[in-house]
Amino acid sequence: MIGISWRREQGLADPLLKRLVEEAGLENVPQWNKKDDVRTAAHDEWMALAEDRDGPVNPTETKVNDPATITADIQAKAKALGADLIGCTELTPIMVDLDFDMPHKNVIGIVVKEDYANVLKGSLAIEAETFRVYVEVAQIATELAAHIRELGYPAWAHHNGITQIQAIPTLYHCGIGELGRHGSLINPDIAANFRPSFVTTDLPLEVNQPLDFGVQDYCEKCNLCRNNCPGDAIATDHIVTEGIKRWRIDMEKCYPFSRLHEAYCHICVDVCPYVFKENGDADKRLKYKAYMKQRKEDGYRSPNRL
Repeated sequence: MIGISWRREQGLADPLLKRLVEEAGLENVPQWNKKDDVRTAAHDEWMALAEDRDGPVNPTETKVNDPATITADIQAKAKALGADLIGCTELTPIMVDLDFDMPHKNVIGIVVKEDYANVLKGSLAIEAETFRVYVEVAQIATELAAHIRELGYPAWAHHNGITQIQAIPTLYHCGIGELGRHGSLINPDIAANFRPSFVTTDLPLEVNQPLDFGVQDYCEKCNLCRNNCPGDAIATDHIVTEGIKRWRIDMEKCYPFSRLHEAYCHICVDVCPYVFKENGDADKRLKYKAYMKQRKEDGYRSPNRL
């Protein structure tokens, strides 16, 4: 299967980001250029895991008479490894990077949630938690892929160290969540407060269906992420891609705060009502109220505190 989805380049390989860096009179990207032992350690860990994304496949193939049973076993294995959510779907070209020839037919989406308490500790704590979770999901994908290869089926791990999988469409079709106005996928229990990894494989699996629990209608009426975005980068109007409604983030407005500012910006995710309200989590609601007190003191449309 040949992929059809363009992947945004990272760092100064991104033409838009390169232009904004130059216009600001900078030599590099402040968000990624600051000295940060936590970031460096996490990067080294997921890059090391990339070496084990594939491996030998057991020549004795486990017979799969019931895809539902083997899928339940895989889900249980992923949960035992630390996954909070897991879903499966058949791969389609939009889920695969442009021009990449994907040899597998199925994909498993793996999600680990972030600790919402970090919103009260500042952007460095939020950023450190992001790196921690990215390492954890990379480890889960690596071990799950190895487990599937032991069952006699090819499997690759996909994560920050190495991936050819497009996260948003894949997670959507894995039944992890609905697309929200802030451009991320919203799950009914953990909102967009998570990080993903993936395993592609030929193991026969029972596939999930996309979730529909009213997020998009909710987003039409809710303006919390828009009212708190420092760059006013969150769209008013939606577009439709392959019959699916979604909102596009204005990256030229987003980058000055998410890339050119040293403070890690996670605000649109952290103010979403599905984090603290619609899931009925009383503890997160208390943390949200304290967080919004900080946002008010900072003037709402301001970067996170360091």
